Amino acid sequence: MSPSPRRYLAGRFRADAAALHRRAELLAGTRDGRPSGGPDAAASTRMAVACETVAAMVEAVTDGADEPAALAALIPLLEQRAAASGAEGNERAVFAGAATRLREVLAAEAQPSQREEGDARGAGAPRRRG
Repeated sequence: MSPSPRRYLAGRFRADAAALHRRAELLAGTRDGRPSGGPDAAASTRMAVACETVAAMVEAVTDGADEPAALAALIPLLEQRAAASGAEGNERAVFAGAATRLREVLAAEAQPSQREEGDARGAGAPRRRG
């Protein structure tokens, strides 16, 4: 059985934060702290903190029947954070990416129930288009 969308998303953002913190530590130990590609140590740390913020938002959602709706309610909040004038570019990307990931996970979760609905009508029954 696969984890709930909430657990999957929280784990994903926690793992991203840990990877970004490791990157920041590695870059901080280099001569100039500048990578050949990607964000520098300071930006990596800010992105890690943004990932931790997203993970905390997702973890605050309660398991249960209302989980998909509660997760969907986070999307406009993440978009607002991304659009905030004070949000630095890399942080903005984290919040916008999180909103996109939430949409994708919720859409994927909705598909099996649509297939089950079609199966309940019969394999050969056409779907109604409205």
